[in-house]
Order: sequence, then structure tokens, then C-alpha cells
Amino acid sequence: MSVARMNFSHGSHEYHQTTINNVRQAAAELGVNIAIALDTKGPEIRTGQFVGGEAVMERGATCYVTTDPAFADKGTKDKFYIDYQNLSKVVRPGSYIYIDDGILILHVQSHEDEQTLKCTVTNAHTISDRCGVNLPGCDVDLPAVSAKDCADLQFGVEQGVDMIFASFIRSAEQVGDVRKALGAKGHDIMIICKIENHQGVQNIDSIIEESDGIMVARGDLGVEIPAEKVVVAQKILISKCNVAGKPVICATQMLESMTYNPRPTRAEVSDVANAVFNGADCVMLSGETAKGKYPNEVVQYMARICLEAQSAVNEYVFFNSIKKLQPIPMSAEEAVCSSAVNSVYETKAKVMVVLSNTGRSARLVAKYRPNCPIVCVTTRLQTCRQLNITQGVESVFFDAEKLGHDEGKEQRVAMGVGFAKSKGYEQSGAVVFMIDIFQSKGIDVMRSTIIVGKGRFGGHSISPSLSESLLPMLYSIALPLFIPGYRDGICGAYRPAQGCQQPATHTKGFRTECCSQQKKVSLS
Repeated sequence: MSVARMNFSHGSHEYHQTTINNVRQAAAELGVNIAIALDTKGPEIRTGQFVGGEAVMERGATCYVTTDPAFADKGTKDKFYIDYQNLSKVVRPGSYIYIDDGILILHVQSHEDEQTLKCTVTNAHTISDRCGVNLPGCDVDLPAVSAKDCADLQFGVEQGVDMIFASFIRSAEQVGDVRKALGAKGHDIMIICKIENHQGVQNIDSIIEESDGIMVARGDLGVEIPAEKVVVAQKILISKCNVAGKPVICATQMLESMTYNPRPTRAEVSDVANAVFNGADCVMLSGETAKGKYPNEVVQYMARICLEAQSAVNEYVFFNSIKKLQPIPMSAEEAVCSSAVNSVYETKAKVMVVLSNTGRSARLVAKYRPNCPIVCVTTRLQTCRQLNITQGVESVFFDAEKLGHDEGKEQRVAMGVGFAKSKGYEQSGAVVFMIDIFQSKGIDVMRSTIIVGKGRFGGHSISPSLSESLLPMLYSIALPLFIPGYRDGICGAYRPAQGCQQPATHTKGFRTECCSQQKKVSLS
């Protein structure tokens, strides 16, 4: 696993603190970097409480839903409470109200008064206290951050979480609300927006621009829009994130049957593989591991499916498609990274070493999908953990808080090379690229260096800097590094070399072909 998700729709702060401590202790014992994600409760709409704890709804019956607080704990099959005060303003006759993940559907007939709607029950179902409510096709105006969310976000800042999974994001402005709630102390925390409703899909371009990544949350999304449209929405959302270079997570019901069964269905296997083919950076498990009977087995199955699907992807086609879709002119940093990846294909490089404190350069390189691993050496532990959700990147921490950019550079490069060796990316005479992009007195600077290996990484030397300013940088982009000690093929997710016995250890790195033209598809 790469990330541990804490669902703040459930549990107290004390409960989550215990879980966070357990995750960090286990990660330290295993010597791995596991990111902590705080999943907010978000602006949910729910029913009130029912007399006796439930109500048996019968098909064809008439019922009334109200926002009158007097019915908050007195619900019956004939009349019950919904906690969204603007319900009558946004729901029109002919609309539908979905309750309990869309299992119960009410057809709205008329407005009885300012607080009450008359509805017809379209199917039989028993609902219980505090069931979730969805209003498909309605422009819900709930705030992105509730009072509970504010308290949870501050708790997350205090605990040093690495990313926020912001629930039910509908617009770019709401992303700003989440960022404001995190405050100055939480400015380095990534915000991953969960797209779970029709408005979020419609505003996806501005949301992607404002956020640090996207989650395709197919559970609530499949209630808000027709289920058959979800697969199209998934492809569109993932493709847009790929073009923008933002990490994208595919989630919900991926291996749902393994909550109770030891093996997945064939359809679930295809679903996970399809997410890989679409271009997802990550795939997520929820109930399968949170409450399932086979948590270890489900993680192992998902890793094997992803690795198998990855081996069938043509990364070079993806690279060309992504590059064609980029606006011209592009930033100097992006030009460097895309050209470096192009050189990787031309020289058949076996690994890329990137020096980056924020992780931005590593993400830009990963955006263009080189067909080799990316090793990012960073001086920030949080960057190590945050890069866990970027495909193809493995990060290594270099403890040098008091050193400047140039100080310790040789040691960082050596650490990246040593890490590549430890992972088994070795073959005599292989080509390795090293990218180092930074700012000096407000000017973008890129340095390319040559490392000359001695034996099996027995020693190395680094040439002087080849460029100190932006213009020369563009003429010396990503000079290849020649290091002996690499295999022709890459183990794990990167197509094993013939006869290679190295165990697969890399479970990220999902890639896909990206269509250069997309048809406009209605998701209503």
C-alpha cells in the first residue's frame, strides 16, 4: 500500500489519532514511507431519525419529505425529515430524490408548502436512521467546508497529514475554501478533490486547475448521474488529469465482492485493469480493507491485477499523445522534462534520477510516462510520501535540512543511483538521466551532469555544471548519464527482462494511451 485513508465520516479524533500512530509505527518498522490522507465528511444530506429506527416504504405509496425540524426524530413511512433546508428551492416537480445510495427512489409530485414535498415511492425498500440523500440534476448550494470539517482539518494539520481527500467538491471556489480552512500551517498539504456529483463533473477543468489531484469517487457519482455514464465520466476525468499532469485516483467498489469472498469476480478484475488502461495513477480500496474479511488478500490481488494490466500498455504512444495536447509555448520546466522523457525513449534509458524538494519536477517527468522508473531524491519527508500517488515515481529521502542546493548534491545523486541499484534496475552500459531544476535569484536553472560508474556502483564522479542559466539549459536538456550496472529490462511493473528473477516490488506506474481527440459526451 502507498496511502492510508482516514474516513472522518466515522470515528472520533482520538480513534483516528490511534490509527495514524499505528500506521506510522508499522511504516517505520518496515522502512517504508506511507502517506496519511484525511477524507472529509463533506456537505452530506441525510434523512432524520424514524420512530422505531426504520420505515418500510411500499411501491406506489405517497409520502411527504420535509425540512421542518419538528420531524427530525419523528419520521414515519408517510412523512420524514431531510436535513437540507433549501430542499424545496432546488428540487422541482418531476425530479427524483435518491435515498440510501439510490436504493430508494422518490418521484417528486408537488410542493405542499415551503418546507414539504409530496412524493411517490417508485420501489419498495426499508430505510433506517440517517440515510444518505442524493439530488441528481439539482444545483445544491451546500458549503464545501462545514464546522465539523473545519475542526477535522485543523486536527489533520496538527497530526501532519500529507493530503486531504475533499468530499463533494462542486467548484473551484470550494477548493479555495478547503485551502483557507487548512491555514498557513497546512499550505504544504495536498488537496485531492473527490468528484461525486454532476456539478463536479461539469466544472472539472477549473477544479483540476485549482487542486493538487482528483479522485473519481464512483459510488456517489453513480447515484448522481446514470450508472452507464459513470464509465464515460471516469475516462474523461482521468484523461483530463493526465493532460494536466495531476495525479488521479480511481475509487469505490473496485473489488467489492472481496469484502466477504476470498477471490474477486472476473468483472472486478476487468474493472481494476480498465482503470490502469484509462491512465489512473492510483486505485483505492475502501470497505474491502476497512471492514472486509480478507484485507491482505485483496491488496495482493489488486497489486497483481495492476502489474499485469500495466505490462499491456504502450507508454510511447501515451507520451506522444500527451505531448500533442500540450499548449505552446509551454513552461521552461515542462519543456525540460518532456524533452528528457523523449531522450529516454531515444537512448533506451533504464532509470531517471530527479532531484526535487517539492516533487514538482518528478510529477512533470511522470506526466510524460517514460518507460522506466523515476527515482526522486528529496530533502523533504512529506514530499516522499506525497509522491506515492504519482505513477512511476519512487522517492528516497536525503536528510540535509541545513545544506544548500549545491551542498550535498553529489551525495544525493549517489543516493539515487544506489536506490536504483537496490531495486534491481541494473545492466552494464545502461543509460541513466539525472534532472536538477531549481531557482537561483529568481531565474530557472537546470543542470545536467554525467556520472561515470566504477564497477557495480563502486564509485562515481560528477562533471561540472553544464549550464547555469535558462537559455543554455534548453540546448543541453537532460544529457544522458552512462552508468554500468543495469538490466535490459525493468522488474515489476516495468516489463521484466528475459530470465529476470528479481521479485516485482513496484505496484504503481499505471499508464495508458491517451486519445488526442475526445467526443463531447453528455453525462446528464
